[in-house]
Amino acid sequence: MFRGASGKEPPSTVTVALRTNENANAKKMASHGDVRAIVPEDGVALQWRDVSYSVTKKAKSKDAPVEAKVILDGLSGDIFGGSLLALMGPSGSGKTSLLNALAFRVPKGPGASVSGTIYANGEEVATPTKMSRISAYVEQEDALFALSTVRETLTFAAKLRLPSDATAEEVEDAVSTVIADLGLVAAADTVVGNEMIRGISGGERKRVAIGMDLLHDPKLIFMDEPTSGLDAFQALNVMTTLKDLAVRKGRTVVASVHQPRSSIFALVDHLVLLSGGRAMYQGDGHKACSAHFAALGEPVPKDFNPADHFLDVISIDYRSPEQTVATKARIERIAKACDVKLHPLVAPAALAPAGADDDDAGTTRKEGEDAAKVGFVAAFWVPFTLLLARTWREQVRDVASLSIKYIMNTFFCLLFGIVYLRMKTDQTSIQDRTGILFFQAMNQAFGSAIGISKIIPSQLKVVNRERAARMYTPLPYYLSTFLVTLPLELFPGILYGTVIYFMTALREGTEYYLTYLAIMLLENFAGIGLGMVLSASFTSVEMAPQLAPAFVILFLMFSGFFLNENNVPIYLIWLREVSFIRYAFQALSVNEFKDATFSCSSGDTSCITGNEHLERLNFDDVTVGGNCAILAGIIVGFNLLALAIVYYRQPSYLALGKDKAKGT
Repeated sequence: MFRGASGKEPPSTVTVALRTNENANAKKMASHGDVRAIVPEDGVALQWRDVSYSVTKKAKSKDAPVEAKVILDGLSGDIFGGSLLALMGPSGSGKTSLLNALAFRVPKGPGASVSGTIYANGEEVATPTKMSRISAYVEQEDALFALSTVRETLTFAAKLRLPSDATAEEVEDAVSTVIADLGLVAAADTVVGNEMIRGISGGERKRVAIGMDLLHDPKLIFMDEPTSGLDAFQALNVMTTLKDLAVRKGRTVVASVHQPRSSIFALVDHLVLLSGGRAMYQGDGHKACSAHFAALGEPVPKDFNPADHFLDVISIDYRSPEQTVATKARIERIAKACDVKLHPLVAPAALAPAGADDDDAGTTRKEGEDAAKVGFVAAFWVPFTLLLARTWREQVRDVASLSIKYIMNTFFCLLFGIVYLRMKTDQTSIQDRTGILFFQAMNQAFGSAIGISKIIPSQLKVVNRERAARMYTPLPYYLSTFLVTLPLELFPGILYGTVIYFMTALREGTEYYLTYLAIMLLENFAGIGLGMVLSASFTSVEMAPQLAPAFVILFLMFSGFFLNENNVPIYLIWLREVSFIRYAFQALSVNEFKDATFSCSSGDTSCITGNEHLERLNFDDVTVGGNCAILAGIIVGFNLLALAIVYYRQPSYLALGKDKAKGT
């Protein structure tokens, strides 16, 4: 595949002025026999050889043969700068798999194996990190934070993608340029929105997703079905934008496209048609492709969308055995007639500025004594501060969720305060005091664990995309997410705890009040830690809060309130030992009843003291300090576990030509 020096005039949807700028972008012309290929100054000559992708299934028995499903079957091709290449084919043809293989985005999986060689400007690209440094990959789904504006979204990406020494003015200029290039000026200060929150249109969201990957000035752009989910007009706008990037900016654009309308198909410079992982056609688009199929006896009908026709003739019809055999024979004939003209590798050219590093954080190494400090700032501190600001912004702008949460907390706070209003210090109040302390421990656990469990799943699509682009590592993301939750839980917890404490007339004394607050806050932090573990473990926003109550109830059963600690079955003791609610309830009880006395009516022989009540609960050997230390250990343990899960679940891709277990 190549871009002819003369080229074809673009359709009316792209202005003629764009084509005239193409020559200004051309840096060199490489001659390959009778073919002249233009390589623009900012473009990338992408060449791939024998790219194969298969998944091996485990044998059902020792004697059964190992089954291998071939997804890509030894594909090779070329595309040069200033061109828009479309990968097309019916569902399951391998177009997205080829795109992922070229972009080093084939996910690791059991039995997955990908091989082949990819060259960029004549230099072999061997790792996902190297490819991500020179390219942009825009996923099919628009994973963006809903409550950030377009400008805030792009500014966040710019500060992470531009060099660490870029000034504020340079960042602002880069963002303004991308906004102007993508036609987002009118929507620049509008929130992105989603299905629940009104924001920009679907086409504008798609262009924002593209813009995030243009800020580091990529020479190569991969797009996974950019028109998916858009109406015909918005789809045309997005594809026109890609054509503009290829022609006016000299980029190399590779996109998988599903059933394009005729005006979109007319924008395509080069075309790869796939069926069953094999090439059916590979060459120029427009009339060249139509002429090729006409020569095979499959001409495009008059007034018919060429793209629809090509997909029809390379698809298998399973409606009847006869049609299945006939269409398979036709596809085999088309595959054999596919003549892929490959070019020699272009002369190696520089892909990135000198000093660019290959580490996952995308940082720049500097010679000298301050290299470690610069690396720390670029790899941790900068993304941490940006993530902290963005996560806080997203949380506090979600007024509806915060309002519902605080209204419910206020309701239960007042309810508990009224039900247990001004308890006396008599014998009957012992049971009441035990009840309100248990309800407080239970409510604190439910509120923090269930609420926090939704955070990471709601952010996961965006975060996975950003981490796949090497924008930051899991540590700054996790710490920023955890720290944002603290003030949103800490201050309301102190307020509600104080109101309940004095409404119910719990034990008098500043020391006991402050100890009560400390215990409640430690339990709250432990609940947050549990919520972070659950949040990191599930991808579904709905699944995490549904399962969180089950874990909390499990801990409640072994809190020492429903079941005496001496009666716990020996094989379930471990659940008792890890119940953070148990340690909080024990500490609250000791703080309330230790050395406390309660009045007794005359003639009542069943009067007990606070110490005797603790003995009945089997809490007589519990100390507040000891339980608080255990709670602190549980907080650390939960958060380390959650962080480990986040690290374990970070995006991981196979490297071409390497063993599947060694992909990076």
